[in-house]
Amino acid sequence: MPASHPPPADLSSRAALAPAPAPRVWRIYRITRCRDGRGYVGVTCRSLAGRAAAHRHHARRHPDLGRPGSLAAAIRAALAEGLGFAEAFRIEELDSTPDPAAARALERHWIARLGTAWPEGFNRAPGGASLGGPANAVPVTLHHPRRGVRRYPSLLAAIAAIEAERRAAGRPPLPPGVVYARRALGWSPEEALGLRPHRDGRGLRSDVCWAGQPAASLRAVAAAQNIPLATLRSRLHRARKGAGADGANEVPDLARDRRKAGKATRSPPLALPHPTDPCAAPVTAAVFARLTELPRATVLHRYHALVTRRGMDAPSLSRARLLRGLRQRRRREIPLRLVLPDGRVLRGGVRGLIRRVLNDAALAGGRPERLGCSAIRARLRRLPDWPRPDGAGIAWAFGFRPAGNRP
Repeated sequence: MPASHPPPADLSSRAALAPAPAPRVWRIYRITRCRDGRGYVGVTCRSLAGRAAAHRHHARRHPDLGRPGSLAAAIRAALAEGLGFAEAFRIEELDSTPDPAAARALERHWIARLGTAWPEGFNRAPGGASLGGPANAVPVTLHHPRRGVRRYPSLLAAIAAIEAERRAAGRPPLPPGVVYARRALGWSPEEALGLRPHRDGRGLRSDVCWAGQPAASLRAVAAAQNIPLATLRSRLHRARKGAGADGANEVPDLARDRRKAGKATRSPPLALPHPTDPCAAPVTAAVFARLTELPRATVLHRYHALVTRRGMDAPSLSRARLLRGLRQRRRREIPLRLVLPDGRVLRGGVRGLIRRVLNDAALAGGRPERLGCSAIRARLRRLPDWPRPDGAGIAWAFGFRPAGNRP
């Protein structure tokens, strides 16, 4: 007899088997600037590390975010000084609750209790108006494809309602962070919540054609003509580059190959002397790199630095001169002269001097600013006379002079 199969489970049984979502916990947190103790109190349902990363991301990627005196402006100022978020600020949890209304009340309570309202702190609002961002303080109207128009007091409430629908239908949940990111990119609420597919039109264009016929997209032309997409992008680039001669208003025809006649697409391989056998035939850069155990990129870089940059002709160079230039390691270390507050002078390269200062407890304790390796490198690159710095700028870059005494 044929084997019997159980009937397919319906949506209700799939929803019953789906694990229940973890209860949402709202965290009240405080961010404190290390140098002066000014603070900011906020509320989030993310982890503290995730919320700190979001603060740093928005401050760095959105320079118009935050008025003077806000936390975003303070984070941008710290990043401009070469400090990381963890070096300039510390974050800690103050309270937590699973109730959104209680979370709003706790945010107002801690702002008043710790005195983080502007101008003493970074909170520009009294708190309690939203949960984790301005998007949650604005009502949301959704045009649901099956339920019609739905209105919610905040984006967070809309996310909770749609999440319940997805859970009942056995669909995977949609992370709130994804919804917030989509809204920040300009997606409509329906697109951000997955109720309607998003079309940004990046693949559609009306500024190219193929053999006189308009082309909908480069991908469509590549599929129809069996041409690599990279080739079409190169042709479009050449067409735009030569628009001055062909006419600025002309629609580029991708069927036309604008490469110069007779121009080779690749340079001929190098003919380098054999590193060990003077009587052997010349070898390519790849073979030379394998025989000398050097990276091929290093061989090519040294060859062009020897021939092209110094204006020498490769055939005129002797075998010994060419091998010496390819094998000899160039000294690229930038010498530094660091004058300490007690008058001592330390000399060395960037990496060695940074390692020496950070590993010496006596030197590290005498710095007003406790900068790390990345912050020191960032400050050195910002010196006006880099890469040949001298004077007090090096001491400021290493943190031995306060930020107010920056040269």
